[in-house]
Amino acid sequence: MIRTNRPRRASALSIMLAGAVALGACGSSSTGSSNPSSGTATTAQILPVTDNPITNDSTVDTLSIDSVLVENNEDPATGTAVDDHLEIALTNTGAQTLSNFEVFYTFGDPTTDTTESYYLQLPDTFTIAAGATRVAHFDDTGAADHFPVNKYSLYATSTNALDVTVVVSAEGAAVQTTTVQKDAAGPEEAD
Repeated sequence: MIRTNRPRRASALSIMLAGAVALGACGSSSTGSSNPSSGTATTAQILPVTDNPITNDSTVDTLSIDSVLVENNEDPATGTAVDDHLEIALTNTGAQTLSNFEVFYTFGDPTTDTTESYYLQLPDTFTIAAGATRVAHFDDTGAADHFPVNKYSLYATSTNALDVTVVVSAEGAAVQTTTVQKDAAGPEEAD
């Protein structure tokens, strides 16, 4: 009798263990992190935030936003068109390397009076040496300096013109803000 129960107990234990593993996988978060560990895109889903969490109060003016593109992007090596995405060119005008970058951006649709904001702390590997420029891309391509996005955002789905406000922070540098417009058109399509 005891022998016949052991296989059942082993089977029951195996089933319970498999169930626990499956439940653990189901319970794991797929919402992603606002602090990716590398300079490449992940499969993490970036979710909207309600408030800007940047608390940098530095007044040292050593970070500049050179440009923000939200359409008509090009591959800098070839000059060929690439899929439209948020692209932020940054320059360090100071004498020290800038690090600990945070980016907060908002898509505003004046037609529907809707806004949607996102926050991302860039990985520790994203630094800008004194006098250097670096470009951050938000497009999920998996390339270096390309970061995750929400594929269901207003940017990706709205056909209306959008106001895009970008706030960038780096440790020891004053926060920089700029706003650009994205033209009305269809939802973003691959170029």
